[in-house]
This record gives sequence, structure tokens and C-alpha cells, in this order.
Amino acid sequence: MQPKPDWSLRVRMLAAMAGMAVLYAAFVGVAAWWATDALGSSGLFLVVGVAGVLVALQYKYAPDAALRALGADRVSRAEYPDLHARVSRLASQAGVPEPDVAVSPQAQPNAFATAKGRDDAVVAVTEGLLDTLQGDELDAVLAHEIAHVKHRDALVMSVVTFLVTVAAMVVRNFWWFGDGGGDGGGGGDGGMPWLWAFVAVSAVAWLGGYLVSRAISRHREYAADRGAAVITGKPAAMAAAIETITAEMAATPERDLRDHADLNALFIVPADAKSRLVRAMETHPDPEKRVERLSELAGEFEGR
Repeated sequence: MQPKPDWSLRVRMLAAMAGMAVLYAAFVGVAAWWATDALGSSGLFLVVGVAGVLVALQYKYAPDAALRALGADRVSRAEYPDLHARVSRLASQAGVPEPDVAVSPQAQPNAFATAKGRDDAVVAVTEGLLDTLQGDELDAVLAHEIAHVKHRDALVMSVVTFLVTVAAMVVRNFWWFGDGGGDGGGGGDGGMPWLWAFVAVSAVAWLGGYLVSRAISRHREYAADRGAAVITGKPAAMAAAIETITAEMAATPERDLRDHADLNALFIVPADAKSRLVRAMETHPDPEKRVERLSELAGEFEGR
């Protein structure tokens, strides 16, 4: 069964992209102001050109960058026939082109999807996931990732994450931009309005992008859970998979996937255990709430 369009998620993504467009424009505009002050008129063209190249590279290489970060390699049907067969069947049921399949050697069970579009997607799983889940639970996790591809939310998260990362670097190293730039001289000169404006807009972009990502990421997980339940017809299997993965990750050492916690927005379950206060700002909803919603959905399925 194919999941219906999630209009709530679509509205959130459109709002997020509009907000990020404003933040991108402000960020690039003030950066151009700085470059013009430091390098003259050529600085404007330099910043705009660099920004355009970075955005293009981000769109083209972001999926592969996520795979490389986890050491995941695309695998052939001959290497993983059962995994490919499951992904192919579930993609057909979801009504999307069959994505590539990648496997990471990580021991912790987890999965994620990256995509520039429905025709260029990758579903990646860890060896730990293949060792931990079987049957309906494995299908549910794969369907969850395919639902992300169908919803087209992976690209939105990639755009948001990129700006947040760059803006955070500026805020953390703002003193560097004042060294030797323009007539103002060193970083201690308080008379350089472009420097403080650059830091201010970077801080706004950092915070704004962070809040936008949180507003989308939790809802996209609920939407993908529901999508997996509809694709497989088995909400209980999705709930059981979340419980199994969460318990398995809590029992593992404080390394492995936790070294890649900056990719949490992509994982089916976040890779690091944190305090309740920190969880309030997490990329994923609480596993218990996800299981509760899936249990309610199972009741709806039974009532049909």
C-alpha cells in the first residue's frame, strides 16, 4: 500500500525552505559586505561565486558525504541479495524508484537515507542492524527510510544542516575575519560594522537553522514511521524495531555511531543517549512517543 501525501510535512518543508532562503540571502549579503570592505569590488563577485559553488557541491555530493562519514559503501545485489530484494519490494509498494543500497561496517544497529530526489536515493544500513533485526522488523526499518525518500525531506535537511554548520564556524571563529581586513585593521577594532553584522547574522542563521531543523526533523520521523506502517501494513513491526534498536544502542559502548552524532538527523534512532533536558532539543521525538503513536495506528488498521 502506498502512503498518502503528508501535507503537514510538505507545508513545514516549504516554510523551512522559505525561511532558509532568507537566512542564506542575509548570510551571503553580509559576507559580501565584508569581502567588499576587505578586497574591494572584486570581493562581491568572489563571495557570490563561492556561495554558488558551495551550494552546487552540497546538492551534488551531500548524499555521498554522509555515506563516507560512516564508511558505508554501495553494495551489489550479488553481495546482499536478501537486502536488495527487500528494498526493491518495499520501494515498489511505496511507488518510488528502487534506491541504491549501502552498508556500513558499524556495529550499532541503525539506518538512514540520503537523496537529491526520488530518482537518486540511497538507503544505508549498518552491519549491526542486519545482525539485530530480521523479517518484519527489518522490513519496517527499510520502509521507514524509503518513506523519507518518498517525502523528499532528506534534501531539505541537507540544506538546513549546511547553513547551520557554516554559520556555527563563523560564530566560533569570528575573530579571524577581522585580521588584516580593510581599513579597520585587526580583530580588536570595534569600528568595523561589517564584522559585527557578519557575526550577528551568522548567529541568527545558526539559531534559525537549528530551530528550523528541529521543527522539521521530529515531524519527518513521525511521518516516516506512519509511512513505514502503511507500506508494510504492520505498525507493530515498526514499533518493535524502534524498541529493539533503542535498547541495543543503550547497551553498547559510548563509541561507534556516537562518534557521528552530528548525523543524528539522518538516523532512524539518534546515536547518543542524553539527558532529558538535552532531549528536548533533539532531532528525534522520544522513542516511547513514537511507539505510542504506532500502537494507535495499529488499532486503526485493525478497525478497518
